[in-house]
Amino acid sequence: MDRRNPTFRVMLSKSLLGLLGLALVWLMLYGQRQRWRQIDFARQEAKAFRERTAVKSILDILDYEEFRLFYVVHPATGETIRFEATDPRLQRALRSHDQMSKVRTGLNEIQRLAHKDSIRPETLAIFERYEQEEFFIELTLRDWFDSFLGGLEYFDMLIESGLISARDIRPFIIYWIQLIGDRRFRRKGGSGFYDQLSHYIYWAGYSGVQRLFERYGFKVLPPPYTGQDFTKIGVKEPDDTARALSLAKAAHLVYEDREYVNDIVDLWLSGRQENQWMRLSPREYVVDVIKQWQQEGQIHTANPYSQDFKYLDMLTTDTQAFFFRRGDDIILVFRGSQQLKDWKTNFKIRLREFTTLADQTAVLPKGYVHRGFLEAWHSVEKMVVHYLRKWWSPDTRLWITGHSLGGALANMAALSLDCQGFTVSGLYTFGQPRIADWQLVRAANKRLGDRMFRYANNNDVVPLIPPQLLLGFPPRVYGHMGRFRYFSWNGELRRNSFVSKYWIDRLIGFVLALRQSGLDAIDDHKMEFYVANLQTALAKEQEMAKIRQEQERLKGDYRGED
Repeated sequence: MDRRNPTFRVMLSKSLLGLLGLALVWLMLYGQRQRWRQIDFARQEAKAFRERTAVKSILDILDYEEFRLFYVVHPATGETIRFEATDPRLQRALRSHDQMSKVRTGLNEIQRLAHKDSIRPETLAIFERYEQEEFFIELTLRDWFDSFLGGLEYFDMLIESGLISARDIRPFIIYWIQLIGDRRFRRKGGSGFYDQLSHYIYWAGYSGVQRLFERYGFKVLPPPYTGQDFTKIGVKEPDDTARALSLAKAAHLVYEDREYVNDIVDLWLSGRQENQWMRLSPREYVVDVIKQWQQEGQIHTANPYSQDFKYLDMLTTDTQAFFFRRGDDIILVFRGSQQLKDWKTNFKIRLREFTTLADQTAVLPKGYVHRGFLEAWHSVEKMVVHYLRKWWSPDTRLWITGHSLGGALANMAALSLDCQGFTVSGLYTFGQPRIADWQLVRAANKRLGDRMFRYANNNDVVPLIPPQLLLGFPPRVYGHMGRFRYFSWNGELRRNSFVSKYWIDRLIGFVLALRQSGLDAIDDHKMEFYVANLQTALAKEQEMAKIRQEQERLKGDYRGED
């Protein structure tokens, strides 16, 4: 056939298009088959992981079954030991390597003393029981957690190597990650254990576990609390990042269960140094550990700081807050949105006139506020004012903080309390929504603007709601109060920022987040990310301060030589 013939050319073109179509179909089917192979491989790996005896035990502990009975055989005696995985026991099992080594050294020293008859028999029996039973249980639990965390590291390695994708493995492991990383999946009363587990992930160097959690929008944050967090909160500094971090820690703590909140506030009020165990000898440390072990389950004596700490929990509005006083400083903290029912308050977006309940004579700025937020604040207002009147003095400094819904309540409280005569030294909120119309925003900024600081992460969606324009009669415009501080897509703190100026930065953060499995707008809202970003910002500021001091010292030395 003549190649110049138009019919031939048409037939050739159709043949080539047909071959191209077949090639595309083959490539599509091949890619689909490869994807299914990857998913099946991920499923098999997850199944093999789940069937490990140690992993099964850890999943039982994490999945709300911490009080089921476990059985292990002691290798030295052959005796079967039965135990419950209680929170104190889990926390001891997850101590640092140095702490566990110190326990072992202390137990060995006590055994040597026993050979010299330097310890009474009844005392020695307690030490031996701890070593032969309790310490063995702790080591067993530790081995189980190492097996579990090692498996999660393996999954991250598979993703890093490209053998599977984070999307492929997600359905098979996301629940386990949520059991640790998502407060909504945690059992009540276990805050101390979860924080200790986060610490252990860092202590033991499980960086792959940290990466794996971040792939799905969770942050493994070691407990950030220290006894020195609020010792200098009233000190004026060029930058207030240290104060913001201390208050962010309080806004992070308020999500935990009440008993754990009480323990951490006790730490803050006492000003105890962390890592006190490091100052004890191995023998002294073992004695301290065993004393605490024996006291588990007993009713503790009254907290000496109970008069300086109050926890509020209003069932009618599901509003939680706590406040405490340390010297001349009072810190008031509101809890944010953790459960779906909290967002019922968030979505009551009708406006009503700003009012107070505790002091009807207070002169208030004119304007309208979010109805749901105002009702939530009113539910605790009288109790807060009651204790403030008891604690107040001419030298008192009042600091208020909160995250999300808690930030909105903190904002409402700051304006209300300042108008009632309780001068607010500082308001620090994190990821808070809009709460008021522009009339009230302008009045609040005029009164408190230089004492109000609002932090927002790169793509945190909550500060963008409710929408600025609320249609109605008359239409009203929602706004934010105070100074705006912004964390860029890479966590850099930017001061004196305007939201519109950073839409490009928000877009960069959104595009980069497309590579991950989590939702950037939701992940950026989590309080863990605010604390981590502030920790990084403070570390940078402290490093820059050291550099400046060193430069000044070198200049002084140079001038001295002249």
